[in-house]
Amino acid sequence: MRVLIFADGGRDIGMGHAVRMKLLAGAIKNNCSITFYTNKEASSYLSSDQWEVIIKPDKGQKEFIVREINRQAPDLLIFDLLDMPCDWLEEIKKHSSARIVLFEEKREHVIHLCDAVINGIYGGLKSRTVQMGGAVVYEGPEYIILHPGFEKAKQLYQLRKECRTILVSLGGSDPKKLVFKVMEACRRIPDIQRKRVIIVMGGAAPHADDVRAHLTQMPYAEMVRQTNDMAALLSRADMAVVSGGITLYETICTGVPCIVLSQVEHQTETAEKFAARGAAVHLGLGECISADVLARHMSDMAADYPMRSGLHQNGKPLVDGRGIKRAAAILYDL
Repeated sequence: MRVLIFADGGRDIGMGHAVRMKLLAGAIKNNCSITFYTNKEASSYLSSDQWEVIIKPDKGQKEFIVREINRQAPDLLIFDLLDMPCDWLEEIKKHSSARIVLFEEKREHVIHLCDAVINGIYGGLKSRTVQMGGAVVYEGPEYIILHPGFEKAKQLYQLRKECRTILVSLGGSDPKKLVFKVMEACRRIPDIQRKRVIIVMGGAAPHADDVRAHLTQMPYAEMVRQTNDMAALLSRADMAVVSGGITLYETICTGVPCIVLSQVEHQTETAEKFAARGAAVHLGLGECISADVLARHMSDMAADYPMRSGLHQNGKPLVDGRGIKRAAAILYDL
């Protein structure tokens, strides 16, 4: 099956789209011939000897995409783009009979122009399948695409009574630079010297070198840059401070109690859903939270095993880590 995948990523929009599609491509690569179309910022991240990566032009993208579809004659088109333009789909459908799949799309007029929509994040925490015009919409955490390692991590993770390790991960680009606020909060936790803080910085975060410089004054902390095994890192953690994107789902899936600092408004919706189920502590938009308030919440969670245990138990049923298998099966069945 010939597959074209369109996904962007970078400092301003984050890396969630690119991360999700790279994982999906890895799951289907043995049965498909894949070409990625992306922006320059995400091209190095998506690079692989398993598929071709083509950088889209900054201007005239609709015309470029239509030409490429005509040239490649794909069987399947996958779009994971922020606010996919409706006129692109209308033009594509005039020139191609390829099946069209969108990810994280909730606009009905756009959904009606494709064959399937996979929304792991949009919708509630109860998964469902609905028909909208000619498209089937798969919605909920059952369809969230995580690295296959999380399914195993979920089975093996055991919550320890003593909080010794705190993991910090604020997305692929950390656009609000919340990591500095978390580091300042760590300095205000009385017994932080007795703990280990692991700070994970995504490849699209331009301030990683500044973070590394600050860590010279924090002997209890270490930085990991652009990990390919987040499941292993989370498995070492007794609690976490995360943003409200894919990392939140990874954390809930593994079973790690967490505090959520949302980077942008739409992340607050996701985080609030988990908080309402007692599976996370959501402090709202991270840029609006002071280091003192964050330090108090981190200190309280670290010292309160019953609280961490409750978050762990409440989150366990919500994300099973098998969404990538379900998404691949949907693509094969189209």
